[in-house]
Amino acid sequence: MTACPCCGTEVDDSGAIDLDLGLPTGVRNPVLQARGNVLFADEAAYVRCVLLVELTGDLELWFGAWMRVAVEAARHAAEVWDGPGYASLSFTGTFEHDIKPWEGLRGTPVAAKVGEPDELPEYVEHPLLGQVWDRDEVLSGYLVELPVSIQQKLPGRWSIERTAGLTPHVLEEGLRFAGPGRAVFVDVRRAQGTPAERFLEMALDGAPSVPAEQRFLERNGVELRHALWLTSASGQHEFHGHVARFGEMLVVTCVHDSPADHAWARHVLNSARFRA
Repeated sequence: MTACPCCGTEVDDSGAIDLDLGLPTGVRNPVLQARGNVLFADEAAYVRCVLLVELTGDLELWFGAWMRVAVEAARHAAEVWDGPGYASLSFTGTFEHDIKPWEGLRGTPVAAKVGEPDELPEYVEHPLLGQVWDRDEVLSGYLVELPVSIQQKLPGRWSIERTAGLTPHVLEEGLRFAGPGRAVFVDVRRAQGTPAERFLEMALDGAPSVPAEQRFLERNGVELRHALWLTSASGQHEFHGHVARFGEMLVVTCVHDSPADHAWARHVLNSARFRA
């Protein structure tokens, strides 16, 4: 974990994430052997191997991914999988998955071999190996709970932190990130030719009145950042944030159960970025 310089909130940002890609596309009548790691389907055969993809920020993605191999190679693997012959297994074949955000991976030639006797074979030749990929570009496309925080790409040129442990949901008007005791609602608004000051004025029309110590307004170059916070009648804490620019505004609403999460809500607003 690292501490956010703006508010001290601890941010999960490194480690490893395991993702299983499921069965190969179009497989019918699957017969699994070798503890589910060798697959026969009609006249085709596959072996499940681990693909390690390096991401920025000292993060790794571990994919359980199927390689199509010769039927004879799969039969031999099934026979020796739990025996002394397993350590010498190696495979060549084709990759059988599409993975976001990359294109054209399915059907590419690949190779794998057993490195450790207690682990699955690992890909040693694959188009994604040998390069460190941008974590935010890659993980923004996965609408699942993640154990690390990422800078989530939003429509247009905006991004904002999706905190570890929050599951994203696509809404008509934007995105929602939700988890135990916390939720974030994000909406990108556009009004061509509207100055930031006017945009913010329009957004605050009808907003609740709160004491001066429960709001702030900051200018950062061409941006106006504003927030107000309050406790609802139900006891939930609400943090209503805005980042306004000429012609565009990001609306960020954080709802949390614990008053201690006010720092987290402000951190989320501070993480909003516009890519010029």
